[in-house]
Amino acid sequence: MPSLKVIVVGGGPVGLTAAHSLEKAGIDFVLLEQRPEVVIDAGSNLVLSPTGLRVLEELGLAADIEAVTTPLGRIDRIAHDGAHIGTVPWFEYMKTNTGAYPRVVSRHDLTMVLYETLSAQSKANIFCNKRLSDITSTADGVLVACADGSSFSGSIVIGADGAHSKVRSIMRTLGLASGCEVNAEKPFLTTYQALWLRVPNGQHLVPGTTSETHGVNAATQLFSGADNAVIGLYERLPEPTGERRRFTKADEAAIVARWSKLPVAAGSQLTLGQAYASRIEAGLVSLEEGVVDHWSWAGRVVLAGDAAHKFTPSTGAGCNNGMIDVVVLINGLHSAGPAPSRQQIERTFESYQAERFAVVTKACQASGQATASATWTTAVHKFVDKHVISKSLVTKVLAAGLGKDLPPRSLFDFMHNRATVAPTAC
Repeated sequence: MPSLKVIVVGGGPVGLTAAHSLEKAGIDFVLLEQRPEVVIDAGSNLVLSPTGLRVLEELGLAADIEAVTTPLGRIDRIAHDGAHIGTVPWFEYMKTNTGAYPRVVSRHDLTMVLYETLSAQSKANIFCNKRLSDITSTADGVLVACADGSSFSGSIVIGADGAHSKVRSIMRTLGLASGCEVNAEKPFLTTYQALWLRVPNGQHLVPGTTSETHGVNAATQLFSGADNAVIGLYERLPEPTGERRRFTKADEAAIVARWSKLPVAAGSQLTLGQAYASRIEAGLVSLEEGVVDHWSWAGRVVLAGDAAHKFTPSTGAGCNNGMIDVVVLINGLHSAGPAPSRQQIERTFESYQAERFAVVTKACQASGQATASATWTTAVHKFVDKHVISKSLVTKVLAAGLGKDLPPRSLFDFMHNRATVAPTAC
């Protein structure tokens, strides 16, 4: 049997985390990214939870990540009319439980750190402008074809290519051809759409500011970093849909017009319209939700991150769960040995899904519930959000388990680095 070689499709945070993990595990890999560069200044900012920070710390990136991130403190919450509806210390409880605050980071800076800290050899194994066109199962692995006519052979494909995963689509085709159970063609449901915008810090915003605006049909989140802040507006759709939508600048302008007077920062007069007028960058996207039923096919293809599960952004759980997917998957591949059989790989994939499925399903539900609560979907949501959540005893009870799922031992079975982000004795 040939030595294990992994083809990672997708050069975002999850794909690059896979590259680091494979490098540390001594597993040969290539990474294919469809964009011209891996490090790009596009997309909304991300919040790294203690879980994600722990993964990055074990990969030896703690200092690099700390240099480009900002810790987040208490969440100030206001209603659409600007009235204060309570401060929630979720992040302070995370600090108490794990020794670390969540930290906000731009997608550019996160991918920059992940890429620049790879070895020269690993960087040489990253290929951009590689749009996936097909995956063929061969006698001893896979052959991946790209739209430019190039091809890559390996043992397996890891699809870390996002919610609209081409790998997942091809995996479904392979499954149908082989008579396997397959995922739905459109496995995710969209109940909300999101306008995100990055704005410069100013008199209204200081680094570490965390603010939310809640009310009927729309909610905002604001996280302020060292140089700029990111604002997300989550708007409930009239009806949920499974269809993918591509938005125009006219769509973007329309959602801004609907909510232009919405305050976006507690204790400030800053409105969404004013923030949009000063934007550095903005975009309008659908917020898909769901967990696919089948994460792999026949010991040849496996999914990770948003390709397997997609959350609303309200709890910041998406990227962090994608990183843990990588940890579990690479642990399994490493333990299978340098030249595992197809059957061994298939069992590894099955064990990986079994370990992660219930966890991400619960996280997906929690994230959706948080968005429903913030947009006051029902009278009960409104009452709980306004009058219950901010009560100190309630938040303390709800936050008791935050971060406690982190084990004291190393997350990676093949590394034994001492971690500072870990459960405390409190």
